[in-house]
Amino acid sequence: MLTYAAARDALIEHLSRDADMHDAERYDEIGRRFDHIEHVFPHGTEPELTKLHVALSFWDGWIDARNHGWQGQGNVKQAEWPALARSVVADLAVDRDITNPQVSTRFDIAAHSSLGDRAQILAARLRGR
Repeated sequence: MLTYAAARDALIEHLSRDADMHDAERYDEIGRRFDHIEHVFPHGTEPELTKLHVALSFWDGWIDARNHGWQGQGNVKQAEWPALARSVVADLAVDRDITNPQVSTRFDIAAHSSLGDRAQILAARLRGR
């Protein structure tokens, strides 16, 4: 299991890389490390994990949107994903809560229990497996 700091650093690294891959139109490379990271991700309900859970849920949503022809996440347009990812990275880099309302509204699985089944399954895994 990753420590908090290692999970945060992994998210920073992979979201940054995936934003670059998206900009280069190398969409098939987005999310290549997600399954591994999700498998070793810290779980629990501690408040400090909230921002990491939002970031992981965002990453999962990005991958899902890509897999469904950019139709999978409602109001997030294909071209918006890299900028949103970079805003998440900026927040994680200074260890603050996710400040982008488009991200926090759509991907905070703890605060928004009405999110879809996919998000709820991820939330359950992150709470305690």
